[in-house]
Parts: sequence; C-alpha cells; structure tokens
Amino acid sequence: MSFSTVTEESAVMSSMTRKHAGAGLVSDRIYSITHSKETVTTAYASSPGSSPGRLMKKLYHDHQRHKLKNRGSHWSVGVDRDISTAGEHPKSEKHHKPRITGGVPTDPLLLSVEPTQADLDRAAECGDFGRRPSDLFLKMYVDILGLIDRELWSGVVSPPLLGSKGVVTMSIISVIPDIIQHHYDCIVAARHEVFLATNFWQASKSSQKICQALKELSRRAERRGRRVVVKAMYDRAHLKMFTHNRVFVEEEEWLKEVVMLPKRSEIPWIDFELVNYHRPLLGTFHAKFMIVDRKIALVASNNIQDRPNMEMMVHLEGPIVDSLYDTALLCWSKPMHPPLPLLNDPYQPPEGGYKFGMDNEYSTLHNLDGTRGAELYHSFAQQGQPINDTPPKADKVFISGRYQTITEHLNAGDQPNTYATVQQKPTPTDEYTPHVLHVAHDECPMVLVNRGPRGSPTNPRRALRNAQDIAWLAGLKYANKKVFIQSPTLNARPAVEGVLKAVRRGVECTLYIDVGFNDGGEALPGQGGTNEQVAKRMYGELHEHEKPRLRMFWYTGKDQTKPINASAKKRNCHIKLMVIDDEVAIVGNGNQDTQSWYHSQEVNVMIDNPRVCEEWLGKDGIYRDANGNVLTDSVHIESGFLGVIKGIRSSVARVRGRSGP
Repeated sequence: MSFSTVTEESAVMSSMTRKHAGAGLVSDRIYSITHSKETVTTAYASSPGSSPGRLMKKLYHDHQRHKLKNRGSHWSVGVDRDISTAGEHPKSEKHHKPRITGGVPTDPLLLSVEPTQADLDRAAECGDFGRRPSDLFLKMYVDILGLIDRELWSGVVSPPLLGSKGVVTMSIISVIPDIIQHHYDCIVAARHEVFLATNFWQASKSSQKICQALKELSRRAERRGRRVVVKAMYDRAHLKMFTHNRVFVEEEEWLKEVVMLPKRSEIPWIDFELVNYHRPLLGTFHAKFMIVDRKIALVASNNIQDRPNMEMMVHLEGPIVDSLYDTALLCWSKPMHPPLPLLNDPYQPPEGGYKFGMDNEYSTLHNLDGTRGAELYHSFAQQGQPINDTPPKADKVFISGRYQTITEHLNAGDQPNTYATVQQKPTPTDEYTPHVLHVAHDECPMVLVNRGPRGSPTNPRRALRNAQDIAWLAGLKYANKKVFIQSPTLNARPAVEGVLKAVRRGVECTLYIDVGFNDGGEALPGQGGTNEQVAKRMYGELHEHEKPRLRMFWYTGKDQTKPINASAKKRNCHIKLMVIDDEVAIVGNGNQDTQSWYHSQEVNVMIDNPRVCEEWLGKDGIYRDANGNVLTDSVHIESGFLGVIKGIRSSVARVRGRSGP
C-alpha cells in the first residue's frame, strides 16, 4: 500500500475548508476556556480530600455539555477513569464523520488551509506566552487548539495551562548516568516535594542512584526538621491493570529484587507514595519527567534503568513548570496521602531572575565538560571547593566533571569490551560536551503537547486526536525549509506520510534513527515495520529529484566509524526530538513509532526559541571526520538499500518497558 494515499474524506474536507476558511479557526469556546482561572491544580488545592481525576470531570461544564451533545470525545486520554477498556472505542470510531462548526472543520487532522493572520492573532491570546510567538509556532498552536476544542483533555493538561512560557537552563545529551546524576542533584536539593514519573523502573545502577538521592533527601529533611513529600509513578504491567489502571504499590512490592526502592525505615523523613500505571493492552505509561518544589521540571527520554543509550534531558524553569505540575496530577488521578504541600503555591520566578550555567542553584561540577569546563572546575578548586582532580592522560578529555576518554564515558562503566574504532582528537572548536549550558535567554513561548494512553491494539485515525500527534503533524505541515527528527524508531504511518509530503513540497527532512532498534517488536503486524524496511519504502515512494531532500542517517557513536546494530546493546540512541525550520522544537518522551503515536502516554514540550534549537542541533552524535564530512558509507541510506540485520526483541518486554523504548 502506498504511503501517499489520500482518503476521500480528506479530499471532501479540503474543499469545504477552502470554502469556509473565513469563519476563523479559534472558536469563542476554546478562547474562553484557555482564559479560565479553573484548572485541575486549583480545584485539587481547594479540595485536597478529593482526587484530581474526579475533579477533572467537574471542570468546564458548558464545554462538556456541548461535547457530549456532539459526541466529539472518546475518552482515550486515560485520565478520566480507572477502568481499562470499557467504552474506549465507541461505535462511532470506525465510521465517525467529521463535525463542522460554523462552516469550519473542527478536526485538525483534516485541516488543509493555513490559519489567517487573524487566527494567529487570536491564538497568541490563548496562552501565557509573555511575548508574541513566531508565526510558525502559532500556526502549529492553532491546530492544537482546534484539537483541544474537540477533545478537551486530549492534551492531558488543563486547557488554561496548555500555552505557557519558560526557559531552558540546561540540556543533557548524553548517556543515562549523566542524566540520572542531575536527577540526584535536583532531588537532594528539594525542600518540600518531588514528583517523579518514569516508564520503567528497573533495579540497576541508575535506580540505586535515585535511591541514594532519596536517602540523602531524608537526612537533609531531618536536619531541617521538615518532612518532604515524594510521589513516584512507573509502569510495570500487571494483571491488576485489567480492573484498575492505577494501583498503589505497597512497600512489600517495591522491595522486590526487580525494583528495590528504599525501605520506609531508610527514608523516615519522606512521605513516599508510589503508583503503578498501565492501560491494557498497549496503553503504556511512557512518560519520563520530574518536578521539584514546583520550581524546576526535567523532561527526559530515558527510563530509570541501565541501557547503552544516548539520551536527552531538558531542565525547564518558568510558568511551564505549573503546566507539567497539572499534568502530573492528571497522570496520578487518585487521592494523595498526603497531598503535595505546594498545591496552593504556583510557580514563582527566582529572585534576581533566571540563573544559567554554573550560577543556577541546581548546577554542580558534574555538568562541566571540555576545556572551558576544566577551567571552571579548577577555578572552584582555587576557591576552596572540595574537588577530586586527576591530571589528564594524553587520550583523555574533560567530560562530566572528570578526565576520561570518550569511549570510557560512552561505555558508562557497563561495557568494558566495547572499544573505539576511530581515533578521537577533539579540538577546542569541536569538543565533546554532553552538558549544554544554555546561553542566558528571556522566557520563550512553550506549549505542553502530551497524549494519554490508549489500550486497544487497533490503530484508528481518531487515536491521533491528541496534542502530541497534532503538534508533530503541524510541524511537518507548516515547515518551510527543513525538519530535523531524531528518534530510535520511525515507522508510524502518519509520521512517514508527513515526512514524504514535506519532502515533496521542497522541505529538507533529516532523520537520525537507529539501525536494528527493537526490530522484533516493530516487525509485528500493525507496528509499521523495522527502520530499514521503512527507509527502503520511503525512498521507493519518491521521485529521483525528490530523494536528495530526504536525508536519512543511522545513529553512529562518537567513537565509532560505523553504526552498531542496536541488538548488540553497545551504542544506541534513544533521543526524541523534532526541530522545524531551526526555530520551533518538540522534545520529550514520544518516539516516531506506532506505539507512541497511537497508544502510549507521552509528555513533550513545544518550544519557540531559535537559539536553543541551534544549541541542540550542534550536538547530534553523528561522527564526522576532521573536515566535517559524514561517513556516508556507514550512515546514509541510498535508494533501494535494505539492511539484512534483524534484531530479535520481545514484544511483551516492549509493552512492559523492558526494551527501553
């Protein structure tokens, strides 16, 4: 079947959209809701004895009645109830006709005209952006607003908190230990509360580090004489989830070998509560984020487990933290014992403004890389700071606060038999610096683009009605020059079609994916195929003059001359990033595969900041020689190429999170 088929429904709607485009795409209804003072957070703060999930149903009554009247919602977001599949796919799912309001299609999947300037102006007023966002950002936001108008909770955040603002003080594009170290540094600095969400928690060096952080936090809380509340969520699929998607985990359960969280007696000054969340069959809780004291939020690509992956984490500050806080409450949904202590305390900017680099209170010596990092490191030693310094050897460079080879760093202590196949001689202009200490910048517009879990194993079109998928589709639709995508897998039909359509419009699409990542699961019926199979089909769909605009690469470790098949578990990449026109980025949890597009719960942030995009794109992990040339013999997929390596992965482990997607 061709990737480029156009449905009759889309063609009809395209004609109707052109005819009625003047009616406006941002309705009075969604305009009103985004300006409401009511959110799940404020409701729960007023009624802490209730639960976020129950309170959510009581918000925005007028919109709810309209929605039920038009049968425009299918509660697939997984935040309204705790039953797995009842009523998940109504009869209207297969033969649902597009709804028209005021002559304008309300389904953003079918929207085929660009928003007018009036639409953009109106959308700019539907968020706490601080400044007017770019037109590209606003075009994407118009599509998202259209979706929220139709499916109120499909963004898994209260609509007034959908559009916000914030800063990115630091990003870590590195192996898991570096990201877990920053989690540690933020956890131990907590004064009041921590909310930690991960897809899969597995007893490992990474989990031990988090456990150490909790124990240290408890000790610090005891010295201060004030308890700290910690809520944690993970997904370890269990038969109980067929009756209750969210299950409180008792201490006896979390002390088992596969989890090994601390005993309550080891963290006596922490009020700890843990929820296991999964929506059978395929509704994986794939979210990975953390909020500390309602001051900072970390959104990451990695689970809390040991994997040979290159990952990405962003450290966010600003009002966007309150948006993620609201999402956290919706994910939890159940009553809290005790409630989070800062429910009544919205985000407050730091005194003296945002701090970047080593001036940020959460930065530590572990965040220093390269020549400049070594200089700062030594300056702290001269100021009397405790420091563990060792003279560098000829082949060692400064990474993560110490001298080591790039291979030692990428091996992360777990791969003693993985060796470099290329000699690394970093220069001052091309150093390996996995910690990106962002240049100081003002608050920039942000939108939380999440999706809720969907358990049904089918992949209907209506399952794409969520903020994440609409944002991705909008990015591909409105791109003018280029799109960059990095993902371990790329096989979801909408993603493939979106990329091909962009290429045909003249947009350069650069894709960084993994060879052999989760091939066993991706090759199953309905999953979209392996990366190699998809690459072959995508190039086969394009005319010869179009193919140069599709630039597809296999991820290659910094110390390798060629990509290593992901089944070897040596040099994988697990980053999830989309950058449109070097201007707007979407970063977070979601992969470009069928599971993330149709089933998993995901948390992502859309950011309007060209400088941050530039700083991210300078850290791509693709090996280049001394002249900056990519090793085309190992990473570029020529037309007609089909790899023969087939990784074997368990699909059950995939759903349970064990394969680390």
